[in-house]
Amino acid sequence: MKDAGRMALSMRSNLEVSQKTSPEDQVSNADLAISALIKNRLVERFRDDLVISEEDANHQVAIDSFNRFWLIDPIDGTQNYIMDHDDYCVMVGLLGRTSARPAPVPIYGFVLAPQTARLYHGGVDCGAFRIDLNDESNAQKELRVDGSLFSDSKARVLMGTRDRRAHPWVQAVQQLQLIKTGSIGLKVARILEGEADLFIHLSGKLKTWDTAGPAAIALGAGLDVGCLDSDSLEFPLPATLQECSVIMGKPGALNWCRKHLSRKPTKDD
Repeated sequence: MKDAGRMALSMRSNLEVSQKTSPEDQVSNADLAISALIKNRLVERFRDDLVISEEDANHQVAIDSFNRFWLIDPIDGTQNYIMDHDDYCVMVGLLGRTSARPAPVPIYGFVLAPQTARLYHGGVDCGAFRIDLNDESNAQKELRVDGSLFSDSKARVLMGTRDRRAHPWVQAVQQLQLIKTGSIGLKVARILEGEADLFIHLSGKLKTWDTAGPAAIALGAGLDVGCLDSDSLEFPLPATLQECSVIMGKPGALNWCRKHLSRKPTKDD
Protein backbone atom coordinates (compact mmCIF):
# COMPACT_ATOMS: atom_id res chain seq x y z
CA MET A 1 0.00 0.00 0.00
CA LYS A 2 2.89 2.39 0.69
CA ASP A 3 4.18 1.96 -2.85
CA ALA A 4 0.69 2.57 -4.24
CA GLY A 5 0.47 5.83 -2.28
CA ARG A 6 3.86 6.98 -3.54
CA MET A 7 2.80 6.16 -7.09
CA ALA A 8 -0.41 8.17 -6.72
CA LEU A 9 1.54 11.22 -5.56
CA SER A 10 4.31 10.96 -8.15
CA MET A 11 2.01 10.44 -11.15
CA ARG A 12 -0.27 13.36 -10.38
CA SER A 13 1.95 15.80 -12.28
CA ASN A 14 1.90 13.78 -15.52
CA LEU A 15 -1.67 12.55 -15.88
CA GLU A 16 -3.26 11.05 -18.94
CA VAL A 17 -7.05 10.87 -18.66
CA SER A 18 -9.53 8.93 -20.76
CA GLN A 19 -13.26 8.29 -20.61
CA LYS A 20 -14.85 4.96 -19.77
CA THR A 21 -18.66 4.93 -19.94
CA SER A 22 -19.43 8.67 -19.67
CA PRO A 23 -17.74 12.06 -19.23
CA GLU A 24 -18.17 11.63 -15.47
CA ASP A 25 -16.67 8.13 -15.56
CA GLN A 26 -13.00 8.82 -16.12
CA VAL A 27 -9.84 6.80 -15.68
CA SER A 28 -6.25 8.00 -15.49
CA ASN A 29 -2.94 6.35 -16.20
CA ALA A 30 -2.40 6.43 -12.43
CA ASP A 31 -5.55 4.31 -11.86
CA LEU A 32 -4.21 1.72 -14.29
CA ALA A 33 -0.66 1.73 -12.92
CA ILE A 34 -1.74 1.42 -9.28
CA SER A 35 -4.20 -1.32 -10.22
CA ALA A 36 -1.46 -3.32 -11.91
CA LEU A 37 0.93 -2.81 -8.99
CA ILE A 38 -1.48 -4.03 -6.32
CA LYS A 39 -2.99 -6.80 -8.41
CA ASN A 40 0.37 -8.28 -9.39
CA ARG A 41 1.55 -8.35 -5.79
CA LEU A 42 -1.64 -9.93 -4.49
CA VAL A 43 -1.69 -12.57 -7.23
CA GLU A 44 1.93 -13.44 -6.49
CA ARG A 45 1.39 -13.72 -2.73
CA PHE A 46 -2.10 -15.25 -2.60
CA ARG A 47 -2.16 -17.73 -5.45
CA ASP A 48 -5.32 -19.50 -4.27
CA ASP A 49 -7.36 -16.29 -4.11
CA LEU A 50 -9.22 -14.43 -6.85
CA VAL A 51 -8.07 -10.82 -7.34
CA ILE A 52 -10.46 -8.36 -8.99
CA SER A 53 -9.73 -4.72 -9.81
CA GLU A 54 -12.09 -1.98 -10.91
CA GLU A 55 -9.78 -1.44 -13.87
CA ASP A 56 -9.92 -5.03 -15.16
CA ALA A 57 -11.09 -5.22 -18.76
CA ASN A 58 -13.55 -8.00 -17.87
CA HIS A 59 -15.37 -8.52 -14.60
CA GLN A 60 -17.29 -11.58 -15.75
CA VAL A 61 -15.27 -14.04 -13.69
CA ALA A 62 -16.00 -17.56 -12.46
CA ILE A 63 -15.93 -17.62 -8.66
CA ASP A 64 -16.91 -21.24 -7.90
CA SER A 65 -13.38 -22.48 -7.25
CA PHE A 66 -12.43 -19.64 -4.89
CA ASN A 67 -13.19 -18.94 -1.24
CA ARG A 68 -11.36 -15.62 -0.89
CA PHE A 69 -11.66 -12.54 -3.08
CA TRP A 70 -9.53 -9.39 -3.16
CA LEU A 71 -11.29 -6.30 -4.53
CA ILE A 72 -9.16 -3.33 -5.59
CA ASP A 73 -10.20 0.28 -6.15
CA PRO A 74 -6.86 1.81 -7.18
CA ILE A 75 -8.11 5.39 -6.84
CA ASP A 76 -11.45 5.92 -5.15
CA GLY A 77 -12.34 9.47 -6.10
CA THR A 78 -10.67 9.61 -9.51
CA GLN A 79 -12.26 12.95 -10.44
CA ASN A 80 -10.95 14.52 -7.23
CA TYR A 81 -7.53 13.09 -8.00
CA ILE A 82 -7.60 14.49 -11.55
CA MET A 83 -8.68 17.93 -10.27
CA ASP A 84 -5.83 17.90 -7.74
CA HIS A 85 -8.16 17.70 -4.74
CA ASP A 86 -7.23 15.66 -1.69
CA ASP A 87 -10.43 13.59 -1.34
CA TYR A 88 -9.21 10.37 -2.90
CA CYS A 89 -7.71 7.15 -1.59
CA VAL A 90 -6.45 3.69 -2.51
CA MET A 91 -8.66 0.83 -1.31
CA VAL A 92 -8.31 -2.93 -1.03
CA GLY A 93 -10.87 -5.27 0.51
CA LEU A 94 -10.76 -8.99 1.23
CA LEU A 95 -13.99 -11.01 1.11
CA GLY A 96 -14.34 -14.64 2.12
CA ARG A 97 -16.87 -17.42 2.28
CA THR A 98 -17.20 -20.77 4.02
CA SER A 99 -19.45 -23.78 3.64
CA ALA A 100 -21.62 -22.32 6.40
CA ARG A 101 -21.71 -18.88 4.72
CA PRO A 102 -21.45 -19.35 0.94
CA ALA A 103 -22.07 -15.67 0.14
CA PRO A 104 -18.87 -13.62 0.37
CA VAL A 105 -18.56 -11.38 3.44
CA PRO A 106 -15.96 -8.74 4.37
CA ILE A 107 -12.90 -10.06 6.21
CA TYR A 108 -10.31 -7.29 6.10
CA GLY A 109 -9.81 -3.92 4.47
CA PHE A 110 -7.20 -1.26 3.72
CA VAL A 111 -7.78 2.42 2.93
CA LEU A 112 -4.75 4.61 2.19
CA ALA A 113 -4.99 8.40 1.97
CA PRO A 114 -1.83 9.40 0.06
CA GLN A 115 -2.13 13.13 0.79
CA THR A 116 -2.11 12.67 4.57
CA ALA A 117 -0.02 9.46 4.51
CA ARG A 118 -2.60 7.74 6.69
CA LEU A 119 -3.34 4.06 6.31
CA TYR A 120 -6.56 2.72 7.83
CA HIS A 121 -6.96 -1.01 8.15
CA GLY A 122 -9.05 -3.50 10.05
CA GLY A 123 -11.48 -6.35 9.92
CA VAL A 124 -14.08 -8.45 11.67
CA ASP A 125 -12.90 -9.59 15.12
CA CYS A 126 -9.58 -7.78 14.52
CA GLY A 127 -10.34 -4.13 15.32
CA ALA A 128 -9.67 -1.00 13.27
CA PHE A 129 -6.39 0.91 13.17
CA ARG A 130 -4.63 3.93 11.72
CA ILE A 131 -0.95 4.09 10.82
CA ASP A 132 0.67 7.47 10.17
CA LEU A 133 3.18 6.55 7.50
CA ASN A 134 5.20 9.73 7.99
CA ASP A 135 5.93 8.60 11.53
CA GLU A 136 9.16 6.62 11.32
CA SER A 137 8.04 4.31 14.13
CA ASN A 138 5.02 3.18 12.04
CA ALA A 139 3.12 2.91 15.31
CA GLN A 140 -0.54 2.13 14.84
CA LYS A 141 -3.43 3.59 16.77
CA GLU A 142 -6.51 1.54 17.48
CA LEU A 143 -9.64 3.44 16.50
CA ARG A 144 -12.76 3.11 18.60
CA VAL A 145 -16.00 4.98 18.04
CA ASP A 146 -17.47 6.52 21.16
CA GLY A 147 -21.19 6.31 21.79
CA SER A 148 -24.21 5.26 19.78
CA LEU A 149 -26.56 7.09 17.48
CA PHE A 150 -30.10 7.23 18.83
CA SER A 151 -33.09 7.48 16.53
CA ASP A 152 -33.99 11.02 17.66
CA SER A 153 -30.40 12.32 17.61
CA LYS A 154 -29.17 14.90 15.12
CA ALA A 155 -26.71 13.05 12.91
CA ARG A 156 -23.69 14.26 10.95
CA VAL A 157 -24.27 12.47 7.65
CA LEU A 158 -21.74 11.90 4.85
CA MET A 159 -23.23 11.59 1.37
CA GLY A 160 -21.64 11.63 -2.07
CA THR A 161 -22.24 14.41 -4.60
CA ARG A 162 -24.12 12.30 -7.14
CA ASP A 163 -26.27 10.72 -4.44
CA ARG A 164 -27.15 14.16 -3.05
CA ARG A 165 -28.16 15.32 -6.52
CA ALA A 166 -30.37 12.26 -6.95
CA HIS A 167 -31.99 12.77 -3.53
CA PRO A 168 -32.11 16.53 -2.85
CA TRP A 169 -34.94 16.02 -0.34
CA VAL A 170 -32.43 14.60 2.15
CA GLN A 171 -31.26 18.12 2.97
CA ALA A 172 -34.74 18.89 4.35
CA VAL A 173 -34.50 16.22 7.06
CA GLN A 174 -34.38 18.16 10.32
CA GLN A 175 -32.32 15.60 12.20
CA LEU A 176 -29.57 15.69 9.59
CA GLN A 177 -26.40 17.76 9.27
CA LEU A 178 -24.97 17.09 5.83
CA ILE A 179 -21.21 16.82 5.48
CA LYS A 180 -19.71 16.88 2.00
CA THR A 181 -16.60 14.84 1.21
CA GLY A 182 -15.31 12.60 -1.56
CA SER A 183 -14.05 9.04 -1.38
CA ILE A 184 -16.09 6.36 0.40
CA GLY A 185 -12.97 5.13 2.16
CA LEU A 186 -12.34 8.60 3.55
CA LYS A 187 -15.98 8.89 4.62
CA VAL A 188 -15.53 5.85 6.86
CA ALA A 189 -12.22 7.30 8.07
CA ARG A 190 -14.00 10.48 9.15
CA ILE A 191 -16.47 8.43 11.17
CA LEU A 192 -13.58 6.59 12.84
CA GLU A 193 -11.89 9.92 13.58
CA GLY A 194 -15.06 11.24 15.26
CA GLU A 195 -15.79 13.83 12.55
CA ALA A 196 -19.10 12.32 11.38
CA ASP A 197 -21.75 9.83 12.53
CA LEU A 198 -22.68 7.87 9.42
CA PHE A 199 -22.32 7.44 5.68
CA ILE A 200 -25.26 6.61 3.45
CA HIS A 201 -25.68 5.97 -0.26
CA LEU A 202 -29.31 5.73 -1.34
CA SER A 203 -29.07 5.28 -5.11
CA GLY A 204 -28.02 1.62 -5.18
CA LYS A 205 -25.27 2.13 -7.75
CA LEU A 206 -22.10 1.36 -5.84
CA LYS A 207 -19.73 -1.40 -6.90
CA THR A 208 -18.31 -4.09 -4.66
CA TRP A 209 -14.79 -2.61 -4.84
CA ASP A 210 -16.25 0.69 -3.57
CA THR A 211 -17.38 -0.86 -0.31
CA ALA A 212 -15.42 -4.06 0.44
CA GLY A 213 -12.45 -2.40 2.14
CA PRO A 214 -14.39 0.30 4.03
CA ALA A 215 -17.04 -2.20 5.16
CA ALA A 216 -14.42 -4.54 6.64
CA ILE A 217 -12.76 -1.69 8.53
CA ALA A 218 -16.13 -0.39 9.73
CA LEU A 219 -17.09 -3.84 11.02
CA GLY A 220 -13.73 -4.10 12.75
CA ALA A 221 -14.50 -0.85 14.58
CA GLY A 222 -17.93 -2.10 15.64
CA LEU A 223 -19.88 0.17 13.29
CA ASP A 224 -23.25 -0.64 11.77
CA VAL A 225 -22.90 -1.87 8.19
CA GLY A 226 -26.02 -2.67 6.20
CA CYS A 227 -28.92 -1.31 4.12
CA LEU A 228 -32.26 0.33 4.73
CA ASP A 229 -33.88 -3.10 4.58
CA SER A 230 -31.10 -5.36 5.87
CA ASP A 231 -28.74 -5.49 8.84
CA SER A 232 -25.89 -6.69 6.61
CA LEU A 233 -24.36 -5.67 3.30
CA GLU A 234 -24.40 -8.24 0.49
CA PHE A 235 -21.55 -8.74 -1.99
CA PRO A 236 -23.23 -10.48 -4.94
CA LEU A 237 -20.16 -11.85 -6.71
CA PRO A 238 -19.66 -12.47 -9.60
CA ALA A 239 -21.96 -9.44 -10.09
CA THR A 240 -20.20 -6.22 -9.15
CA LEU A 241 -23.17 -3.86 -8.68
CA GLN A 242 -24.70 -3.42 -5.24
CA GLU A 243 -28.27 -2.47 -6.03
CA CYS A 244 -29.22 -1.76 -2.41
CA SER A 245 -28.66 1.31 -0.31
CA VAL A 246 -25.44 1.29 1.71
CA ILE A 247 -25.14 2.46 5.32
CA MET A 248 -22.05 2.54 7.53
CA GLY A 249 -22.00 4.38 10.83
CA LYS A 250 -22.04 4.43 14.57
CA PRO A 251 -24.06 1.75 16.38
CA GLY A 252 -27.68 2.74 15.85
CA ALA A 253 -27.04 4.21 12.38
CA LEU A 254 -29.21 1.61 10.64
CA ASN A 255 -32.23 2.39 12.82
CA TRP A 256 -31.61 6.14 12.48
CA CYS A 257 -31.62 5.90 8.70
CA ARG A 258 -34.73 3.74 8.65
CA LYS A 259 -36.56 6.35 10.69
CA HIS A 260 -35.39 9.47 8.86
CA LEU A 261 -34.33 8.45 5.34
CA SER A 262 -36.67 5.64 4.30
CA ARG A 263 -39.03 8.15 2.70
CA LYS A 264 -39.13 11.74 1.56
CA PRO A 265 -40.28 14.12 4.30
CA THR A 266 -43.74 15.63 3.92
CA LYS A 267 -45.11 19.02 5.00
CA ASP A 268 -46.56 17.35 8.10
CA ASP A 269 -43.16 16.06 9.32
